[in-house]
Amino acid sequence: MASTMSGPGILYVNSKIARTDLLNEQSYMKWYGEDHIPEIIETSGINSALRWKDVDPKANKPFLVMYPMKDIAFTQGEEFKKIRVHSDLLPDRGPIYDLADIDVRYYGLIQTYDPKGTKPGQTKTICTAAMELGDKVTEKDFDDWYRQEHLEELSKVPGYLRTTRFKLLYYRTNAQSRQLKGLPPRPEDKEIVAPPTWQAIHEFDTENIDMKKLMATADTEWSKKIMGNVARVEAPMYHHVQSYGDGKFFQDQ
Repeated sequence: MASTMSGPGILYVNSKIARTDLLNEQSYMKWYGEDHIPEIIETSGINSALRWKDVDPKANKPFLVMYPMKDIAFTQGEEFKKIRVHSDLLPDRGPIYDLADIDVRYYGLIQTYDPKGTKPGQTKTICTAAMELGDKVTEKDFDDWYRQEHLEELSKVPGYLRTTRFKLLYYRTNAQSRQLKGLPPRPEDKEIVAPPTWQAIHEFDTENIDMKKLMATADTEWSKKIMGNVARVEAPMYHHVQSYGDGKFFQDQ
């Protein structure tokens, strides 16, 4: 576990249904929306949850839930660890890690860029940009590019609201989550490639983003220099499905 697991951050939970013979999307979302998320936002450390779905119908893990918190150290306490994995809403009461393949990322917040004062409920689409830097780009180069140029370029795209940027602190595979809950290992739980270190979440108030103008933000010389030396990029796009609790996503940072 990362030693710097403290300060504002998010749980970024990406998943797919593994046992489609036992669980369909409607039942999975019912468990999420009526049982799992309500239990989480009733804890003392998490007041908000935002549920999304990948716009790509062929996405490997199409379901995303983000849980922002003022102090991600909450995830290391007993209250968080007691969150249930069994439910009457699941076939044979679960556990959920038998029915779904769930990856969990712990991100620390490093920047909020909100030139328009975004309110909860405005965001309809998020464009995520997770990157692993190559040897020729330093963390300072990358941060300077975002702060001094790229965010301003993004703000010119119609419908743009704001960006939150994060650094990966820790991640858990479905197999590791099973182990954490005392469940036996299974051959189908495979290791995954570690997620990229740097994550940006770009928010828009429309489901119809002008992709030509969005892609044009990477046409500057500085952008070409940075992106040409990035080792890996993950950039799925999600539409908003539902918010829970106070619905905030660092609006008070």
